[in-house]
Amino acid sequence: EDIYVDDVKQVVNNKLTVEQIVDKFPQEDNFLAKQGYLTFAAFSEANANANPLAVRAIFDAFKASTDCVEPEPAQDKINAYKQDLDLLKRELLFSKVIGYIAVFTLLFMLGLADIVAAGHAYNGWFPEWPGGENFPLCILDKETGPWTIPQYWLKEY
Repeated sequence: EDIYVDDVKQVVNNKLTVEQIVDKFPQEDNFLAKQGYLTFAAFSEANANANPLAVRAIFDAFKASTDCVEPEPAQDKINAYKQDLDLLKRELLFSKVIGYIAVFTLLFMLGLADIVAAGHAYNGWFPEWPGGENFPLCILDKETGPWTIPQYWLKEY
């Protein structure tokens, strides 16, 4: 679904300031909200008549991937969006890029951990298995595939 400029302007031009939103819509179940932080729940309550997608987009532009933001920077960004809506597009794009980088980093780290764990399993339990030298290509090989591993278990004599 597309977000229209009028929907964004409706949220940005809300008469309540961020501090007023925090005071008027308290979120008692959130520790940071009790400390004066703005939560997405409070922000969406303050903009109940606006397009929910526009509300989420603006809140996502405040900070990458969180439901709680500091009030002063959020108010500064709302004021900046009133002056230049293109800034919102740039910050949303930046937020999404940060999210994709985080997912890529997580997948890379999981893959690295998998490689390290598989390497130690190979060296520790079946070091003579010929498939370990050309892993993962050996998975498709009938002579050295994973089904041949039991032949190479370390045995006590």
